[in-house]
Amino acid sequence: MIDINSSLFIQLVNFIVLLLALNIILFKPLLRTMQEREQGIANAFTDAKTAQERVQGMLEQYTAALNDARQKAAAAYGAAYQQGLDAQREMIAAGRATTGEQLNKARAEIAAAAASARTDLKKEAEALSQDITAKLLGRAG
Repeated sequence: MIDINSSLFIQLVNFIVLLLALNIILFKPLLRTMQEREQGIANAFTDAKTAQERVQGMLEQYTAALNDARQKAAAAYGAAYQQGLDAQREMIAAGRATTGEQLNKARAEIAAAAASARTDLKKEAEALSQDITAKLLGRAG
């Protein structure tokens, strides 16, 4: 039969003291370390999620800025292209006007030269006809 004597109480007290000592020395620090670790992991996940959201926001801003820059570049290119076309049209119109003026001036000069040549030819024709008439009359008479 089992005797309950004083050694059982001593062992029970030793066991309780050991449990208290282990609790103070081992279990509480271990649990605290595990809780701190879990809290650190949770904080790291929260920080990672926040950073990911920040990166996503920055990516959206970058994409929006890039699209805006592309639109501005396309608008600037279109404006420059249109200005080039307008300048080309103006140059062609100015060239045509200058060419038209030069053509009209050349026509006027040609007309003046032709009129002068006609006048000179008339004078020469009259002089020649008088010479011919004089020679014919001089031979005949």
